[in-house]
Amino acid sequence: MLRPVINEANVSQPERAVQRRRNDLKSTRFSYADFAKQLAQEPLSTGAIAPSSQLLARQVVQQAALSEAKTVVELGPGTGVFTEQIIKRLSHDASFFAIELNPTFVEATKNRCPTARVYHDAATSLPEYLQKNDRLHADCIVSSLPWTIFDEEEQDQILNAISDSLKPGGVFISIIYLGAKFRSRGRYFISKLPAHFSLVKSTPTVWRNLPPSQVYRCIK
Repeated sequence: MLRPVINEANVSQPERAVQRRRNDLKSTRFSYADFAKQLAQEPLSTGAIAPSSQLLARQVVQQAALSEAKTVVELGPGTGVFTEQIIKRLSHDASFFAIELNPTFVEATKNRCPTARVYHDAATSLPEYLQKNDRLHADCIVSSLPWTIFDEEEQDQILNAISDSLKPGGVFISIIYLGAKFRSRGRYFISKLPAHFSLVKSTPTVWRNLPPSQVYRCIK
């Protein structure tokens, strides 16, 4: 069956704008195949097997309580799923930046969220980038870092950087994949949280994510 030929002259300007937006969205989204490719090529900077779901993203920003935060940092934004939701909820005068180690994901996040500042660097460089943005501390730090790929020394270095960078009473949000609790490195990370934060709570498991995950909310 032949498809009808669409005369662009007959398409209204709003309709063309909607179509362009749809095409832009398609170009900024990572497929599961794209993500699997990154996992194979960059296993040390790609800890997940698929992009985070929108349901998990909404749970993360809900726990982060971003409306009153003035300085927000995201560690390991991946393809920008959380970044997109974070930016939507920031106040107009808030400062935001992200740090990502995987160069392909840096570009993916920038494409998805053109207004976001995304630095290509390790999470331990967080204090340096706060200073670069004329900030002493962050009100909220959101992490999608794959903790099970870091050994104990690396985890300690990152947690120290996070703790030192948060203001008193600041919020640290981290997703933990369900399987991490059954691995020694995942258990080590969870066991270290009370040493850095006065309050540690976790949400019920978000099953509509691959892999299923929990959101940890920690108060300094």
